[in-house]
Amino acid sequence: MTICPTGHDNPDTNNFCQVCGIKMIVPVSNHLTGETLLGRYRIIKQIGRGGFGRTYLCEDINRFNEPCVLKEFAPQVQGTAFLTKAQELFEREAGVMYQLQHPQIPRFREMFRVNRGGVGQLFLVQDYVAGANYQQLLNQKLQQRKTFTEIEITEFLTQILPVLGYIHALGVIHRDISPDNLIKRTSDGLPVLIDFGGVKQLAVNAAQYLPGTGSNNDLPTRLGKVGYAPNEQIQRGTVFPHSDLYSLAATTLVLLTGREPPDLIDPQNFSWNWRAHISLSPNLARILDRMLQLRPHDRFESAQDILTALKSGNVVNLANNPDLPSSQPVQPPLSIDPKSPVATPKQQPTAPSLMEVLGKTWIFIAAVAGAIGLGWLVASMTAKRPAPIRSSTSHPPETRSSRSISSTASTTVAQLNHIHKFSG
Repeated sequence: MTICPTGHDNPDTNNFCQVCGIKMIVPVSNHLTGETLLGRYRIIKQIGRGGFGRTYLCEDINRFNEPCVLKEFAPQVQGTAFLTKAQELFEREAGVMYQLQHPQIPRFREMFRVNRGGVGQLFLVQDYVAGANYQQLLNQKLQQRKTFTEIEITEFLTQILPVLGYIHALGVIHRDISPDNLIKRTSDGLPVLIDFGGVKQLAVNAAQYLPGTGSNNDLPTRLGKVGYAPNEQIQRGTVFPHSDLYSLAATTLVLLTGREPPDLIDPQNFSWNWRAHISLSPNLARILDRMLQLRPHDRFESAQDILTALKSGNVVNLANNPDLPSSQPVQPPLSIDPKSPVATPKQQPTAPSLMEVLGKTWIFIAAVAGAIGLGWLVASMTAKRPAPIRSSTSHPPETRSSRSISSTASTTVAQLNHIHKFSG
């Protein structure tokens, strides 16, 4: 069986991969068996197989039998010229891989090469991550007629996006994000990013030096799985940070719907028709739509932008893409016709403050007290005057005094009422 270095098995009539355009090769047939000792590593069992070789669970006998992963890198080839070139390419990439020190990325340990039975092989060693990948988890859910819920996916995104932000800040693009390249770690439930496309890039580059393939230096590298990788990556071999974000969104929809990308993509315009299979909250729907935009500049620029949108519930609408809905409708500014008169708003009466009420009350009390005092003063002065000679028609002095006091008091009260009305 022939296979291309990136795992495709669909050659054309000339034995070139129809996806990558790379010459198909034959993987190493003399795979390692259990208990085989390869240097300091004891093979336990085979746990995977890809286009560039097999993956083994092994133990590091120099580190108290610590479990680790051994990845077979070299295809079957005779002689050492190929391995020399492959090692040169790998060391260039390994320097970058070695810098990745993140708790959700398996630590890269070392690389070494061996010659077994005249067949040269190159091996990579990484930390072992105990857990199931998300493709396996999805298959388990599908057996129960379930898929990942939106709550689970939101938590998954908030846990994996900082990892992508970390590698992108170092200038590293994963290039192959998919459910089977993400492991849910058993110890803490966090997603772990494995199988960087940079390693597969080495396999592609090295395959260009296989005997009979000629020089393919001008051939662009098209890594990534069809449906998961964006168009610019598949067609032109160019990748950016938002290329990984596209793949993450595709992975998310596969976990949510239980369907592969070809079942969710319209082949006519390459748009995603996932809404026919699942209903999501408006904010998450807008986020995924923007991550999956066909034009790269219409997507989110960074993983942090997506995290911010997830937490704030607000996805900024794109100025050059009016079809994307905005999370918050923007009200247009009021337009004023300069020819129309501008109405001046009436000032509404304001309620008096407490100090104003107290002030007016004390003024009223003082005025009443003053009026009463004035009345008593007038009455006292009138009582001390000598009584006039009575006539037959005159009224008693008491009556005149009382009438005078009554008249004075009435006048005073009327004045006070006027003062209080004015002050109020």
